[in-house]
Amino acid sequence: MTFVFSPNRHLHMQNLTSTQRMMLIAIVSSICLVSSSLLANAAEPLTPLDRKSFKTIPPDPAPSEAQRRELERVVGLCIKTAESLVPGSHFEAYVDGGIINTVGIDRGRFKFWKCMSDNGHPLTPISK
Repeated sequence: MTFVFSPNRHLHMQNLTSTQRMMLIAIVSSICLVSSSLLANAAEPLTPLDRKSFKTIPPDPAPSEAQRRELERVVGLCIKTAESLVPGSHFEAYVDGGIINTVGIDRGRFKFWKCMSDNGHPLTPISK
């Protein structure tokens, strides 16, 4: 195996000491890790996590205990769905009466919103 540091100079692996080989492997591994991390993050622009609230359709400010448990179950399911479809989104949501508060990036929030609708709990943004 040959590494080229300049156009006129070659470095052969057999000429390296064990420590030099380990150092070279560590450097190359670090470069690969940083490169793959940058490529993975390129798909989603770096934006701060923002908070948004939604209400259920039709709005129910005081759902029954059974409705609240069902809503919390579906919210939990949809959080997992959003996190699996948008890895690294750090998406969070919680129920407060008939209001669902969310924290995360827009792609994660969209996947959550779609999952809620698909599971019979459509949401609408709260106008401020």
